[in-house]
Amino acid sequence: MFSRRDFLRLSGAALLASAFPRLGIADEASSAPTVIYHGSRKFPKIAMTYDDCWHPEVLEQLMAMVEPYPDFHFTFFAIGDAIDIGETVSPGIWKRLYEQGHEIGYHTYHHVDPQVMSKASLLDDFQQWMSTLKRVLGLQPRVHFARPPYDDLSLSFQDLCRERGMVATLYSAGFEASKMDDSMRLISRAVNGDIVQMHTYQDPPHERFDVDITAKAVPYLAEQGFALVTMSQLYDDVLREQFSSDGCDVGTGTSLTRTCLE
Repeated sequence: MFSRRDFLRLSGAALLASAFPRLGIADEASSAPTVIYHGSRKFPKIAMTYDDCWHPEVLEQLMAMVEPYPDFHFTFFAIGDAIDIGETVSPGIWKRLYEQGHEIGYHTYHHVDPQVMSKASLLDDFQQWMSTLKRVLGLQPRVHFARPPYDDLSLSFQDLCRERGMVATLYSAGFEASKMDDSMRLISRAVNGDIVQMHTYQDPPHERFDVDITAKAVPYLAEQGFALVTMSQLYDDVLREQFSSDGCDVGTGTSLTRTCLE
């Protein structure tokens, strides 16, 4: 028999899922993972996210770009290999990034398509990734967001997110283009709540120089009144929009899939 607490939890999850057709909230009834493509369209906030995260010198440049904007932060969906190699090449890079308020999300250890990985192998992969992240940070971090390589939201990846309490994160925009003028057109189309997918490319054959693109995007978006926030901040606004009228403080706690009716 459902208790009143259970009823409120499931009702709150259903309300949030119905309000955001492409945003699913995990609950005990459906066992569906949380998947987010964009944040609230009511608030002028954008999450700029970077996949893979090779080249520690690029990470340093990205951090430097938001130094004039103390409240601006990025989310980095890092491969385990890139975390390990980056630490070897530039010791302390990940700790500096983390301490400056940027967020780190899971992107598998070797950038393998989740479609060819079982749930068990993904759980092992995540544990290896977490162990590496813990080693370079010197602490046990909380990781709330995961992006599947190749954007492949396989059943096994969904199972992983559900079991580890993570939000599967895709995106609603990207600023990468072969020409800077094209990138600026994409940047100018940004809207409230966008999750922007970027990488840390810096060399051909990609012909997408993410450092240059970001260097243009950050001051432009600031001038347009946008704040650049982490995925946790963007997601928190989704909950705040839906449930702040109920009088709960959604800025506290550790669970990002809570309905705040608990």
